[in-house]
Amino acid sequence: MKKKLYILGLGLAFFTGGLVLGGSFLNANPPAPGGSFENPAVSMYYFNERINEIMQIINAQGAGGQINTEAVVNEVLADITNFFGAGMTFTPVHVNAGQIILAGEGTEIIRRSGSATAHVPGQDGIVNATTGHDIFHDATIPANNLLIVPREDGRGVRATADSWFIIRGSFSIVGQ
Repeated sequence: MKKKLYILGLGLAFFTGGLVLGGSFLNANPPAPGGSFENPAVSMYYFNERINEIMQIINAQGAGGQINTEAVVNEVLADITNFFGAGMTFTPVHVNAGQIILAGEGTEIIRRSGSATAHVPGQDGIVNATTGHDIFHDATIPANNLLIVPREDGRGVRATADSWFIIRGSFSIVGQ
């Protein structure tokens, strides 16, 4: 019995020591937030710090008032917004009967009102993410279903009556 308690105590001591040493090694050098391979997430704090560094560099170079730092920062923020924000929201689109919405790759379409059919020139369909099925040429587009166009190859939707859609992604309207 004493031997079993001795082995159990020794095992517990090694286990506890491993936890203590392992914890100290893990917390010794935590990865820097953002911009590193170990932690690629960028927080708002990290982003603001980088903007402040850029502003300091610009101010140092443009001490004679040659550079408008506010304009430069606003331009950078606009570029970031355009890059990350473009296509991030749905755009309401009105389409007249007979017109076709030709969608780009990855474009998402939801019919809100009116009626429409699928415009699919090839054998493949448009993904109906709501039902989990493909929609093929001339099939009715159900209202409030999320459609995803997999490739930019002429696929889209044809309005059979004046209709409203909300669309996220690239598209063009052709016909009438």
